[in-house]
Amino acid sequence: MSSLPRWMHVRLSVRFILMTLLLLVLIQTVGFWIVQGAVERYVREDIQHSISVSERVWNKLIIQNHQQLEEGAELLASDFGFRSAVASQDENTIASALVNSSHRIGASVAILVDQQWHLKASSKDDMMQSNKLAALIDDLAEARQEKGEEAYITALYSGVPTQFVVVPVRAPRLLGYVIMGFAIERDMVAEARDLSGIDVVLMSNNNESDVNVLASSERLEQHFLQDIPGQFFLENLALDMRVAEDTYVSVIHGQQVIGGFLSLAFMKSLEEAGTQFDELFHQYLVITLIGLVVFAVAVTWLSRRVARPLERLTDATGALEQGNYDVEVSGVRRTDEVGELARSFDGMRSSIKQQQETITKLAYNDALTGLPNRLSFRSKVAQMIQSGEYDALSVITINLDRFKQINDVLGYEMGDEILKATATRLLGESCSGHEKLARVSGDEFSVLVLPDEEPASHVASSLLARLNQPLEIDNNLIDLSASIGIATWPLDASGCDDLINASQVAMYTAKRRSEDIVVYKSDFVTSTPESLSLLSELRQAVTNNELRVYLQPKVSTANHKVVAAEALVRWQHPEKGLVPPYKFVPFAEQTGFIREITKWMISALAEQWQALQQENGLFRVSVNLSTRDLLSPTFPDYVRQTLDTFDVPTSGVCLEITESAIMDDPAFAEQTLAKLSNMGFRLSIDDFGTGYSSLGYLKRLPVNELKVDQSFVFGMMDDANDRTIVQSTIDLAHNLGLDVVAEGVETAEMYQVLGELGCEEAQGYFIGKPMPIEAFLTWREQWQEEHIEA
Repeated sequence: MSSLPRWMHVRLSVRFILMTLLLLVLIQTVGFWIVQGAVERYVREDIQHSISVSERVWNKLIIQNHQQLEEGAELLASDFGFRSAVASQDENTIASALVNSSHRIGASVAILVDQQWHLKASSKDDMMQSNKLAALIDDLAEARQEKGEEAYITALYSGVPTQFVVVPVRAPRLLGYVIMGFAIERDMVAEARDLSGIDVVLMSNNNESDVNVLASSERLEQHFLQDIPGQFFLENLALDMRVAEDTYVSVIHGQQVIGGFLSLAFMKSLEEAGTQFDELFHQYLVITLIGLVVFAVAVTWLSRRVARPLERLTDATGALEQGNYDVEVSGVRRTDEVGELARSFDGMRSSIKQQQETITKLAYNDALTGLPNRLSFRSKVAQMIQSGEYDALSVITINLDRFKQINDVLGYEMGDEILKATATRLLGESCSGHEKLARVSGDEFSVLVLPDEEPASHVASSLLARLNQPLEIDNNLIDLSASIGIATWPLDASGCDDLINASQVAMYTAKRRSEDIVVYKSDFVTSTPESLSLLSELRQAVTNNELRVYLQPKVSTANHKVVAAEALVRWQHPEKGLVPPYKFVPFAEQTGFIREITKWMISALAEQWQALQQENGLFRVSVNLSTRDLLSPTFPDYVRQTLDTFDVPTSGVCLEITESAIMDDPAFAEQTLAKLSNMGFRLSIDDFGTGYSSLGYLKRLPVNELKVDQSFVFGMMDDANDRTIVQSTIDLAHNLGLDVVAEGVETAEMYQVLGELGCEEAQGYFIGKPMPIEAFLTWREQWQEEHIEA
């Protein structure tokens, strides 16, 4: 089911509504596209029509100017006084008449030439000696002879497009010709724009490549001044032209005239022309939205009537998901398919309720001693502090001395019996009633002391006295001793976690000093010479590469193949020899230096990862992460960059996280784990069930496997309850889609039983102890030769 699209997981009624609305939206969208296309075609046709009108308007203006020029020139040529002046060659009178006549009709220039087209007079004195004017007169004479007397003549005069007319002066014989020119200026272009609603651009290019642009808008004028292709002056074009953010439908006419080239462009913005339809589109959208709302209401009503019986069952399953296992499942008495489904749901509810009660007991209680575990104890302390009922609380932390030695000499089974007996002794009169006792880790117990009874120091002394009495187990008389630390809130800590940690610091101080009971002092953490020296030595160990990687193998119970290994750190001290991790790792975690050790481990593993790979299949290496690592925002990127440097795939590395590490800052830890999972890392919950197991977190965390704590594995061969716990944990993991790794496999019988229970991988001294990488490679080859059939 996880491979289905996300939308397929929603309710049937919702899917029906969504699919129906999606179909309606699709139809409306297609209709919108069709209407939009039709409107765009209409707008283009309307622009083309407007351009045709604008071309006729422009031609009309040209004709009007020509007629005005021609009438003015004929009036001047027929004036008796002017003809007399021409006949008598009175230059002052001729020049004055030319000036007055050009001003009267708005001509830009007026010229008199003789029968041979030689310049005789001009309305502008500075033109008389101009070589360009002489050339212009020759071109006008040639054009008049070619096109006839009635032809329109256009030329570039001083770089400006100008209309010219030529009128003969007779008295009655031909005395010469009056030439009048009318410059086409910006006001004429603006008039054409006002009359037709189409932008007009007049471009000219003389023979010296000087370009002049007259446009009906400054925007278009700036555009054409920047770029005018030469083809605009030589061809007639119809095209869409991009000007800034607008698209202009354009028609361009290019022609050669006297003195250069002219190009006349008629343009209209598609966006501007389409604005008249914006209101239509808005109305269309409003109608569409109203239709969607009405249709959605109708479809929702119909869907609810059809899907109501299924929704009631869905509500019941939702209550089950929220943890309400007492919810009533309706419809169990029906005889149809819905009733059958309801009865199945009700049976599932009862089964889940029983399993949840069992799992919750495991999550909040220690399976070996039956005492509350770390999570339960922490919740109790936090509740007492937050209630405001007490103004002081004390926590006593008890750690058994030489317990590891007892395990090594007498075995783990005897160790378990000692822990049970210790719990029984601590549950005596000293811990009854107002105190709260918990087993918080392997050989560590905590006691909550309230202020309205005996002082915490008296309680600690009483507990120590009981623990100092010899134990007789299986005819073995065992002397126990303990190190006890005491911390008080709010004197020694400001919150729950700080209080528990302070009591542990006091306990470690008692163990280090070989004292029975130590009350917490703040200088235990920061001012001890041993701590300062150890931190300095650890820094030097990383710098000088004194740390070593040891690998403990993990074997597949299905085919006995060595499929993975857990990387463990060892310290090869130059003076003290090989230092075990319990002597420096807790201190590194306390000071935060554990982050540097983790980085060293990841770098060292990445460098040697390729050498660990086998021919068939990916060989994974697991690395333990601490709370400090999970709370570092730069840690995921560092790991990824380190693996990329050595070309190690993220899928080849498994990151193991203890449940206690997650609980320090669950929200931030979840974010870090999600980022690591998205990068492709395999994630594992280490020591599952030893104190911080939370099904709520387990459901949200992107983990791939659970590691069953060795405390559960040790007793499963002799205790049916322990075996049930292991089996339940494996089933829980498999139901959540997780693999299971069992720790502490000490015998072949344990290994075989774990395989029968469905545990995928096993790890322990029966298989192999932690060993250097070189020794591991040799051991792996020998193991697989002995245990894997050819």
